[in-house]
Amino acid sequence: MIFDKIENWERYLGISGNLDKAFKYMAETDLSLLEDGRHEIDGDNVFINVMQADTNPDKKEYEFHEKYYDIQIDLAGCEDIWFSTAYEEITRPYKEDGDIGMGICKGETVCHLSPGRFVVCEPKEPHLPGVAPGAEGEHIRKAVIKVRK
Repeated sequence: MIFDKIENWERYLGISGNLDKAFKYMAETDLSLLEDGRHEIDGDNVFINVMQADTNPDKKEYEFHEKYYDIQIDLAGCEDIWFSTAYEEITRPYKEDGDIGMGICKGETVCHLSPGRFVVCEPKEPHLPGVAPGAEGEHIRKAVIKVRK
């Protein structure tokens, strides 16, 4: 997991070529101007999904990916993203089609996302996006950059 402000993106150059492409795109593009949907940066190696979502204070199922990093960025509104190191129970086994698996974890750390900040979820790292920071959920707009490892 990496959690930082977008203005600090250059600190993370050199981890991988695909991450470098994603960080540069994130820094050089006003993501809030993109329409909802998929936008290719480098084919299936690096692409961005812009979406609307509702946060939920009662979210429980963590997700994980094996082929891709997730770079999550809130464009409007705020959400918490929980991270864990291990699953207590896998509720939906990993499927290569869709690159996702789901499970229940003990929350170990939380990152509070808001516009101007990003979090990188590493492949196989359990993460739970879309958690409402307070007792009430809110409507957010976000971008998720998918980066092939």
